[in-house]
Amino acid sequence: MPQSLTFEPITLLHKEQIESLRKKYGNTLYLYTFSSLFSWKEDEKYEICICDDAFIVKNGAEGDNAYLFPCGSDSKKKELIDSLIERGKPEFFCLTDKDRSFLEKEYPNLFDFTDCRNEYPYLYDKNAQIEMRGKTYKSLRHQVNTGKAVAKKWCIEPLSDNNKDRALAVNAQWAKSKAADGPADLIAANTALNNFSKLSMWGLLFQADGRDVAYIAGSFVTPEIFDISFCKVLDNRCDCYIKWALYCALPQETKTVDSEEDMGIEGLRRHKLLRQPKELVRIWKGSLKV
Repeated sequence: MPQSLTFEPITLLHKEQIESLRKKYGNTLYLYTFSSLFSWKEDEKYEICICDDAFIVKNGAEGDNAYLFPCGSDSKKKELIDSLIERGKPEFFCLTDKDRSFLEKEYPNLFDFTDCRNEYPYLYDKNAQIEMRGKTYKSLRHQVNTGKAVAKKWCIEPLSDNNKDRALAVNAQWAKSKAADGPADLIAANTALNNFSKLSMWGLLFQADGRDVAYIAGSFVTPEIFDISFCKVLDNRCDCYIKWALYCALPQETKTVDSEEDMGIEGLRRHKLLRQPKELVRIWKGSLKV
């Protein structure tokens, strides 16, 4: 019999459980990191249900029956999905190819699948991004050098609770320059910065000729994968240089940088492709057939 599911707001108290389950079952999608779920909980109206060996997140911003695909053991994932099917017609977001195969195997012909190109995370090889060798990287090398030349003196500091107020100020300036009511991620970025150490995040704060001009904040999905959650640059000419400096500062064991999705924004997609990703992770939506 399908189990009863109880969803509740995501709090800092959920961090250990979520991260333990995510790591245990090898989920490397940045969306499932606790720092991402917590930072975006208000915008996405996230609520969570943790049941024994799995968890599932309700994505209220997408509708009453919208969920991130469950994370956990196969048996518990199936129990959660069975319960949701019993309750209505669920839609599952952020499915990988592996998740789609799971639904096709366990629920043959019950789900329709939509290819969500705008939600593909871009993965970059850290060392290739640092070295930028060959003709492929000619344009990127030019942009990195142009950005570095914007200032006579750069000062790069580790981002921490001690200087996060300066990053918040950069965030506010960046938002003001983009739109009257700020960009879509302003609340999420502020939430991340205000809980920086509690979320176990990592990042850098950049000064150009004595003026704070950029910050990057993110989290380690695994020791080998770093996710860039938020990157705010007040001078667009410096964007590629800022990211190059981040790659150089990452630990040696980190091999891959996740730059997240392009949201279908044409200019952002061109920029991400210019930086030569090594992989785009295919993402699906699975909807129970009517």
